[in-house]
Amino acid sequence: MREKHQKQMPIIKPISSDHPQAKELAAIESIINEKKNISDDILNDLNKGKVFKSNKGANGMSAEQVLRAAIVMSLFGYTYKDLAFHISDSETLRSFCLIGICDKGFKKSALNSNIKKISDETWEKILRELVGYAKEEDIEKGREVRMDCTVVESNIHKPTDATLLWDCVRVLTRLILFAIATFGIKINFTDHQRRAKRRMTGIEYAKKEKDRNSKYKDLIKVYSQSS
Repeated sequence: MREKHQKQMPIIKPISSDHPQAKELAAIESIINEKKNISDDILNDLNKGKVFKSNKGANGMSAEQVLRAAIVMSLFGYTYKDLAFHISDSETLRSFCLIGICDKGFKKSALNSNIKKISDETWEKILRELVGYAKEEDIEKGREVRMDCTVVESNIHKPTDATLLWDCVRVLTRLILFAIATFGIKINFTDHQRRAKRRMTGIEYAKKEKDRNSKYKDLIKVYSQSS
């Protein structure tokens, strides 16, 4: 049966490196040790849909180990293949992921299978718990959050070279016209928006490579004139 924590902890070499990343992992570990309930929902995700008839057989990764491996993967941007290698190879990561001195690391397939079982709802609860911890410790008030807009659903169009060049022409033209109207700046300027948009549309729908290349070269020329 899957466990939340190992019942008998293996012999683990503590994190002792003075490297900044090792210190960061040690700080994260102290939070995990203080907030033991973080692993509860992960354990439920791992055991979801399973029926345990006996206590025999391998237990697999504990919920806490899955959490720690997921943190390492996110923190360092590893693929599952890289994650399996570095956890097995690095003394610091072995210690952080609660792997004993004489124990083997985790296989890529095991890491993939377990980490993907953590649900979005569980991650949300973990983040709320961490924000609450940061507020309690007066580290962060939690009133603002910064996130990468590319990982959430958005109404932005697919960024291609042609559309990005058209966007540059459009925005530069808007700013220049605003400056002229607001500050009375005299600029020898020609509005090329219509021409740039036609070239962008032509590139998107061109059937022949030759036509696409000629329109692309002209769009670059229009962009250079606008900037």
